[in-house]
Amino acid sequence: MTSRYLVIGAAGHAEEVAWSLREQRRAEGVQCEFIFFDDRRPPGRMASGLGYLAGPLETVGEHVQPPDTSLVLGVGLPRTKLAVTRRLAPLGLRWATVIHPAATIGPNVSIGEGSYVGAGAIVTVNVRIGRFATVNMHCQVAHDDVLGDFVTLHPDAHLAGNVSIGDGAELGAGVVVIPGTTIGSWAVLGAGAVAVCSLEGDRTYVGIPARGRP
Repeated sequence: MTSRYLVIGAAGHAEEVAWSLREQRRAEGVQCEFIFFDDRRPPGRMASGLGYLAGPLETVGEHVQPPDTSLVLGVGLPRTKLAVTRRLAPLGLRWATVIHPAATIGPNVSIGEGSYVGAGAIVTVNVRIGRFATVNMHCQVAHDDVLGDFVTLHPDAHLAGNVSIGDGAELGAGVVVIPGTTIGSWAVLGAGAVAVCSLEGDRTYVGIPARGRP
């Protein structure tokens, strides 16, 4: 059995997501056909060998072969994810939820449509992850955490228990968030920042402890 996936994005992150999905479906006995789309690059073979770049987003609809075609979100920046999913909504296609088999997912965890959990990530218990969220490689998401839609955790971000991350927030590589903390919607935490208290949305924070940039 072969499933066709239309991957939105063609940078390295998109190839990582496609690789993760290939490993996920391989464990289920399913082969994957990947076609990548990107407005910024010309058509050609992908460096990873996972598939080929067919063209810009406007051409996605030309490659749909119902009923077994799904979209894969291969971009990681929250506002880009929002723009892309809105742009492709008229196609009415299902978005694949990608969980690398080397990720650890505990009991009573829900993961929304179009989200991605990378290799080495740990999502423990009683966690809610929204739609089109990115939990990158080696992230840790502890008990009772809630991640909104379009959230992005870059590699090695660590969330302690009872943390709430608002829609569209972006946490850089190595960010740490202490227990019981809320990060507001569309906030950005720079790489290595440590959130020791709740932070308002729509602002950028850096440092230890994380403080808002002027």
